[in-house]
Amino acid sequence: MPSVAFMGSHPLGERCLELLTDDGAFDVELVVTYGPDEDTWWDGCLYDTAESLGHAVVTREDERDVLDLDIDYLLSVYYPNILGEELLGHPNVAPLNLHQAELPRYRGSNVFSHAILNAREDDHWKYGTTFHVMAPEVDAGDIVARAFVPIRETDTARTLYDRVTEKSVELFREQLPLMREKRVRELATPQSEFDGERYFYTKQSLDGEKEIPVERLAATDDDTQLEVYDKIRALDFPPFQPAYTTLGGHRVQLTATSYEDLFEDAPVPDFEVDAPEESTPLAQD
Repeated sequence: MPSVAFMGSHPLGERCLELLTDDGAFDVELVVTYGPDEDTWWDGCLYDTAESLGHAVVTREDERDVLDLDIDYLLSVYYPNILGEELLGHPNVAPLNLHQAELPRYRGSNVFSHAILNAREDDHWKYGTTFHVMAPEVDAGDIVARAFVPIRETDTARTLYDRVTEKSVELFREQLPLMREKRVRELATPQSEFDGERYFYTKQSLDGEKEIPVERLAATDDDTQLEVYDKIRALDFPPFQPAYTTLGGHRVQLTATSYEDLFEDAPVPDFEVDAPEESTPLAQD
C-alpha cells in the first residue's frame, strides 16, 4: 500500500484528501496544513477534515515532521510553502503537486487573473490544471497529466477558479490508479517538450494594477473598452479587493460580483449632482 504525506489547503485540498482516503489503497501517514484557528479567505478547514478522517495532522510550522516518515509520495494540493530539496527528495517514488493552472504556460501565482488578461491578445481561450512532479524550481517539474476548461468572455477570475476546481478534482481522481501502480515518474513528460507561451507571476504581480483611471473607463475606442472590460473581470475575485476607479475623492468598486459581505460596513458616498432641466429616459439595449 503506497504511503503518502499530504500537504495542502483550500476546499480542493479537502476534496483530494477525501478521494485519497476513500480510495482505500493509500496509507496517509501525515497531513500538513494551516491551523484550525488561522484566518483564511476560503471556506472549510483541511485540518478539521483530516482529523475527521482519522489522519495525523500538523501545522505548516512542523512540516519537517515529514522527514521522520517512510513515504512513497509527498503530495501537495494548494500548499503555500516552497519546499526545499531535502523534502522534495524524501519520498521513495515522487513529490507530486496539483497546480491549478496550465503548465508550462502559467507558473507562479495570480494565474486566474493573468490568464483572463492574456486570453484575448494570445488568442488562448482555455485554462488548465496540471498534475506534475515537483522540482526545486517552482512549478518546473515533469508533467504527469493536464486537463482544461474554456475561458469564457463572461468569466471573472473567481468563476474561472470555481470551475477549474471541479476539473482539478476530476483530474486528481483519474491519477489515483497511476499512483497506486507507482508509475508517475515513468509516464511524466519534461516541460521542455511543450510548445507555447510561458509566464511566471509572483504573488505581488497584481500590486498597483487595480485602479483604473476614469479617463480609461470613458474611452470610446473598442480596444480600450475591451482592455478595461477584461481587466475588471480579471480582478473580480471575492473576497479580495476588485478593480476600482476614483470619483469625487471616493473609491468606486468595478465588479460584476456582489461584494456585500466585504463592503457592507463601508459608507455610501453622497455625490451632489445637478439635475438637468428635462430628464431623458435611458435607452434599453
